[in-house]
Amino acid sequence: MLKLKADPWNPGYGAGAEAPFEEEAAEVVADTAVETSDWAEPLTPHPCPDEPVGFVDGVMRIDLRVLAQDGDHRAWGLLGSYAAGGVLCNGTASFAEDPTVSRVMVLGGKLSSPPLEITIGSTGLAYETRSVSMEEPQEQRRTLQRLMLDAEQRMAMRLATEGWLVFADGPLHLKTAGDLPVVGVVKRMVTAYLEGAEAALLPRLRPGQRSPLFALGNGVVDRYAWYQRLIPSNGLWHELAGLVRCEVRMEMGVPEARRVADRTACILPAFAGRPGVDPRAPQNLTPVGALEGRLRHLMGHPTVIRRALQARLAGGEAP
Repeated sequence: MLKLKADPWNPGYGAGAEAPFEEEAAEVVADTAVETSDWAEPLTPHPCPDEPVGFVDGVMRIDLRVLAQDGDHRAWGLLGSYAAGGVLCNGTASFAEDPTVSRVMVLGGKLSSPPLEITIGSTGLAYETRSVSMEEPQEQRRTLQRLMLDAEQRMAMRLATEGWLVFADGPLHLKTAGDLPVVGVVKRMVTAYLEGAEAALLPRLRPGQRSPLFALGNGVVDRYAWYQRLIPSNGLWHELAGLVRCEVRMEMGVPEARRVADRTACILPAFAGRPGVDPRAPQNLTPVGALEGRLRHLMGHPTVIRRALQARLAGGEAP
């Protein structure tokens, strides 16, 4: 009979014992000549009219890590929650809909179990089981992340199909319909894709300007990308502060990607986060920050849920 025991560590710190894990990223090739080979000056699109835009993001949380045991077979698992939603801006801002919060129990070692259900007050929560072969906690976290990204993708594609220009927080993960107007907005400058004269252009970008398009390819998600600045540079910041990388699927084609890039350079600075209000400002866009707060609220208080899960597992047996 399968037994589940709670890991006492706060889930934000991983598991109390886990194998080391190093993330492997697919090699990315950049081509900076897809729009122009002249990177001497920033591109300044013509002013554009206001238009309806949508912002999509998701949040996830590991509520509790567990050690599952079936006879002599032990494997790590996690209980997690995730949700994705959207904000629609067309003169006013509103949430796209009340998003559904999903909960999942990821069990490694191909172990399985019925859904785990708990009750908090008058609210019932159910964690649907997903069995995976990987036993490393970080790989199981990736499973939770993929489920969240799939939920984000469905929301982004729905809004884009309805005619909104959609800004999705983070790199694109769209698997289909690459010609839809969905723009990934990446706020973390982790990897330097440009060098030389192309890289030297970035500190000189001003709000409303953008870099030329460049192609990024790794055989998984091939896309056209560009850099732009959200707010004026501050002498106290490093030279890349306030920059974001935007990207669209390569299936869109260069002419349409150029039009979307011009619209994005024109529109996005108006939604930049405010320093002093959002700790990730200005790169964390104001609608995204509001959406993240709403989604986390809908997922419930993490401490209350963690204690309820620990109490549920105190008997040691899976449901």
